[in-house]
Amino acid sequence: MGKLGKVEINSVVSYIGVNSGYLGDFSYASHADFYPSYCGLDIDPQNYQGTTRERFIKILSEASVIEQSKILLGVLEKYPLEHFEYLMENEAITSFDYRSKVKLHEKISGWIDQLRGEVIEQGELKHDIEFVKQVLEQAGTLITNHSYSSAVDRAHTAIHGYLKALCDDQNITFSEQNIKIQDMWSKLKTDHPSFNINIREHQRPINQTVNAIGKFLENMNDIRNRHGFSHPNDDIIEENEARLIINLSRVLLFYIDSKTNA
Repeated sequence: MGKLGKVEINSVVSYIGVNSGYLGDFSYASHADFYPSYCGLDIDPQNYQGTTRERFIKILSEASVIEQSKILLGVLEKYPLEHFEYLMENEAITSFDYRSKVKLHEKISGWIDQLRGEVIEQGELKHDIEFVKQVLEQAGTLITNHSYSSAVDRAHTAIHGYLKALCDDQNITFSEQNIKIQDMWSKLKTDHPSFNINIREHQRPINQTVNAIGKFLENMNDIRNRHGFSHPNDDIIEENEARLIINLSRVLLFYIDSKTNA
């Protein structure tokens, strides 16, 4: 989907609730604290005119797609369904109101997924490499709480660590230190028994596709160094492209994992 429209934004406002023009239990101070504390965004509502409701609507309307997803995540964190259960139990809202909140919660959760785009599920690897598992968990946390671009470095590190573990397991050594990820893959592909096979002529496109992995890793390495958060770069990779890199890295990781466990 594109950005949230007027209908969706009004639904978010209805989920939080409005009282005398004010949004939920927000004060001007707590509304200002909401964006950095719950959304990870540097937004100052004092730069906008009107009530907390009017300021919230203006901010959400003008936010980018990824900013909108972060604001919605912040809304669900600050106002989970348990909050409305408590209000219902104390007769501050009716059971009908609560059921409406449940439906809106489901809609907002769906909008978050649509705004952020889809990412391939991170399943279990057959090779149990603790370092790689920890890095992949960190990447998932960064994607959920921050952005895809912030997780590109962790995706790179996961593949790098995985390839290193495979090389160590097969006693594949290198004469130089600080091996680039693409060079590690190149040597692994020729020296690891799972890849050192003869490809039949009719399988040439498959072989060419596997060989193209090296170029992807080279580009990923350059993106990580020049357009990621591993260094103080000015030109950070955009969210759509970051999601593409992360998805490709996950496909590659599971391909290598299944190939070396065949």
